Amino acid sequence: MKKENVNILHTEWSQGWGGQEIRILSESIALKNKGYSLHIACQPDSPLFKQAAAAGIPAIPLRLRKGLTFASVFNTMRIIKKFNINLVHTHSSVDAWKCGIAAKLLGLPVVRSRHISTPVSTSPLTYFAYMKLANCVISSGKEIKRALVQRNKMNPEKIISIPAGVDITRFYPRAASKTLQQEFGITSSDYVVGIIAVLRGWKGHQYLIQAIKKLVDQGLSIKLIIAGAGPQEKNIRTLIKAEKLDQHVILAGHRQDVPECISVMDVVVLPSVCSEATSQVLPQAMAMKKPVIATDVGGLPEVVIHKKTGLLIPPKDETAICNALSTFYNNTDLAKKMAEQGYEYCMKNFTFEQMVNSTEAVYIKLLPGTIEN
Repeated sequence: MKKENVNILHTEWSQGWGGQEIRILSESIALKNKGYSLHIACQPDSPLFKQAAAAGIPAIPLRLRKGLTFASVFNTMRIIKKFNINLVHTHSSVDAWKCGIAAKLLGLPVVRSRHISTPVSTSPLTYFAYMKLANCVISSGKEIKRALVQRNKMNPEKIISIPAGVDITRFYPRAASKTLQQEFGITSSDYVVGIIAVLRGWKGHQYLIQAIKKLVDQGLSIKLIIAGAGPQEKNIRTLIKAEKLDQHVILAGHRQDVPECISVMDVVVLPSVCSEATSQVLPQAMAMKKPVIATDVGGLPEVVIHKKTGLLIPPKDETAICNALSTFYNNTDLAKKMAEQGYEYCMKNFTFEQMVNSTEAVYIKLLPGTIEN
């Protein structure tokens, strides 16, 4: 069978738009460009549905709700039959169950992705969903696989670690965007700190803002760019106002021009408190030769090797963030050295091409004799 006749269905229950959904779409586009036929079944009012359609990936409306409802199973089965699907790739708990069952009833292979490091339940049902419904589990990093094997006693041979990869055709070293410097009001004397993340509580924005407050009180000419949108926006705005940081913190909202945003940053910080896999943003920053600071949670230590590719700090600690930022601010040679080492490490381990090829290899293994190279 030629690649264009191999139909792959991604399913996603989430209504959000973050690293998980971005990865689903970017991988779908890449595999479509390699000749496969890709489809995404997701909530019709979700950002993923709109973004997939805009990118030329068939977006199939599939209303998924929590709870034991078989309508979603039957609807998925109809989709599978209509589009002659050969393999189903699930991504969240709800679609993993319902769409996984639909695929199994029709005798199709199932791939299950685990994108975040939050521990999964040790219940027999969870084990069944990962080890019986799915033929293979893709974890977004080695730490997630380790937890599934050690904590949940899952079969390591059925789990493969494929970290998020960075598209080096978009993220590469470049001069700072003058357009964005003007938009954000950045001057030559400003030290620019950046965070690119969905505005959710576990991303740790509040601790970064408190660290910026400490540095401002020390007299530093510093600006913080917060790129992203999400449910914590109101709380973040309130905190910025309470700390009188309106002149120092820029809420840039959701951005399509992420590479340009990174270009104006002197350092990129990800102060997450939990749930992180290997991150998409950190490798992107490293590919642009920016020094990075991250918390020692989830899979982030797989990307940030302390004092080599960046600085690792404990979570929920604004003083640690402040000290790490001060280290880079006061030692530009050290920051440049870590940025260079981070770039080299990223090129060896976290490219988009590696991620896509590894995912394709999983599909080929599950469809033996089907795909012609």
